[in-house]
Amino acid sequence: MSHSAYFKRLTPAALAFFVGLAYGPCAAQAQGSADDVFTQDLPLVLTASRLAQPVSEAPSAVTVIDRQMIVASGFRTVPELMRLVPGMYVGFVDANRPVVSLHGSSDEYAHRMQVLIDGRSAYLPPFGGVHWADLPLLTEDIERIEVVRGPSSASHGANSFYGVINIISRDAADQTGTSVSASGGHAADALVRFGRTAGNFDYRVSLGYRSDRGLDNFVLNDRNATRVVNFRGNYHPSATDSVDIQMGSSDGVYGLGIEGRPEDAFRNTTARSDFQQFSWLHVWPSGDESKLTYSRASRRSRDPYICIDSEVCENKVIGKTAAEGFTTRDVYTRRHDLELQNTMQWGANNRLVWGADLRSDHADFPLLFARPYTVNPWQFFVHNEWRLPKSAVFNIGTMLEDDGMGNRSHSPRASLNYHVSPEHTLRIGVSTATRSPVMSEAFIAADNTIWGGAYVPPTLALTPERVVSREIGYIGELRQLGLSVEARLYNESVRNLIWWDKCVELSRCADGFANLLAAEYQGLEVTAKFRWDEGRNFLIANYARQHASARMDAFPTQYFHPVIGGAVKDFYDSKYLALFPQSAPLNSGSLLLSMALADTWRLSTGYYFRDQVRVLDVAEDVTPEYSMHRIDMRLAKTFKFEQGRQAEVAVVVQNLNRDDYPKYGTVNRVAEVPFTRRAWLTAALHF
Repeated sequence: MSHSAYFKRLTPAALAFFVGLAYGPCAAQAQGSADDVFTQDLPLVLTASRLAQPVSEAPSAVTVIDRQMIVASGFRTVPELMRLVPGMYVGFVDANRPVVSLHGSSDEYAHRMQVLIDGRSAYLPPFGGVHWADLPLLTEDIERIEVVRGPSSASHGANSFYGVINIISRDAADQTGTSVSASGGHAADALVRFGRTAGNFDYRVSLGYRSDRGLDNFVLNDRNATRVVNFRGNYHPSATDSVDIQMGSSDGVYGLGIEGRPEDAFRNTTARSDFQQFSWLHVWPSGDESKLTYSRASRRSRDPYICIDSEVCENKVIGKTAAEGFTTRDVYTRRHDLELQNTMQWGANNRLVWGADLRSDHADFPLLFARPYTVNPWQFFVHNEWRLPKSAVFNIGTMLEDDGMGNRSHSPRASLNYHVSPEHTLRIGVSTATRSPVMSEAFIAADNTIWGGAYVPPTLALTPERVVSREIGYIGELRQLGLSVEARLYNESVRNLIWWDKCVELSRCADGFANLLAAEYQGLEVTAKFRWDEGRNFLIANYARQHASARMDAFPTQYFHPVIGGAVKDFYDSKYLALFPQSAPLNSGSLLLSMALADTWRLSTGYYFRDQVRVLDVAEDVTPEYSMHRIDMRLAKTFKFEQGRQAEVAVVVQNLNRDDYPKYGTVNRVAEVPFTRRAWLTAALHF
């Protein structure tokens, strides 16, 4: 059965499922007064539209990973926390470089997922991805993570293509006192944090150390260690003004290299990241708000021994030593960003948020570019929330932007959220998004060999990728049962996907980039949350079923060449089009159970499963990631003392059942390395 036929069959069934939930026996439960008939216990989210809205009134599906879930999961990093999001892929290139993406866009750089930290983009040139390993932020300082599952360029611009991850850190006023913690075992972490309140100024300082010894094998050099410093201060000069100051940095050492591959020798790379962010919020007498934010982020990295000529590195060239094929790779990237946002109340039934953003992106990458490049994008956004009758909310918005490389686009979005009853909401929406070319695609130098071969600039100017998403959603909040349910049925059509243009230069069969592919994604995502004992215990279940397909949207340069055209066509048919459906696992999901065993004991168990998947930059002769069925466990004991002091000892075991599933590997030597059982013990003191 084709994917489109499957989706057509699935749609009526899903509609019946949603309507049945909305009009089932629970719909007849207590209605409440006219004033609170549509107030629910659902969490407020900020990311979907830039307005504070309950998830039942947001224009897109949103997953909220709160502080309780972060602790219960036992995860130490943000990428691992994404396993709690339905439909999200989490992998590690050669075991130690995290990859996070929705749908089938699961290559190492994953440029189609916007990542924000307190509204500041962590998306850096030249590859447009996120360097997860050295984010200058500690998991212990995260309040919650909001994940918009669907195109969101209308609110957050190009590259919010399949969704947005917004990491929201804890407010300084909520972290007063001193905390120290240390971990030992497979992970060896340490944290010292102190916070104070002094009149109208609150501040928090966190010093952290993260380290991981990898998969404990001799095939990969995948150990890593990162030092993190993070500061947040809140200054309140008046009742109508507040200033938020954030800054931080990270210094890390990250192992690279694969045993038996001289062109990928064991070595230690280094990276330093830093950021500064200053926000001023003013509340006008009318209650409207204006917020001005400036942020700066930079990253400097060094690979001391990167191969730029694989034949020489493998000692296959007479007259040259293997060392002559290696060099040092130094990369420096920087971003400046200035944003103004205004939120206005237009009468009792209408809210508007609008603003503008100016940005400057700079990259200096001598092995990839002929010279340093700077681009200066700008954006203008507007979103309107309009309450029609009492039971409906209409969201409409768009983003107009210039990517600084000659492309200008707009990304409209609209949704209608209808409250069938106080506890049941249906959502129908259409959204669009763009993904602008990144520097590494647009400005690649003709003489570079950084990926082990020859590459040339695009023969035609690259244009933004574009996606159109249609979805039907259901949100239910059965408060008397302690149960909430969210489901989403979607279809996404992608055009102008930027892909490798094979042998664009015939003399040396050098590759380039071009807008070549079109893709189609269909799926169903469901989340259910059950809380009892006044929220002390909870069970959260996620499930996603996905289909992906692709076709040629344009022809590669040599597609009809009389000599190599047949080989080029076979290359795309066998390496991309035929393998594309494997880029999204058919079924995936998670279960997270957290229970208080007694006043001072807590047990959490996570189950994570995923069908087989093949990342798009993995060739057909490389072992795919086989299905995963993994169980994690966290057991914690709390000790309470006088004056509010307390301590906690916790043990975390990952892959308790020893599923030993293989990892994302670009070659078989790595793809056959399993993820084995891991464990560590953490002790923390708060005073």
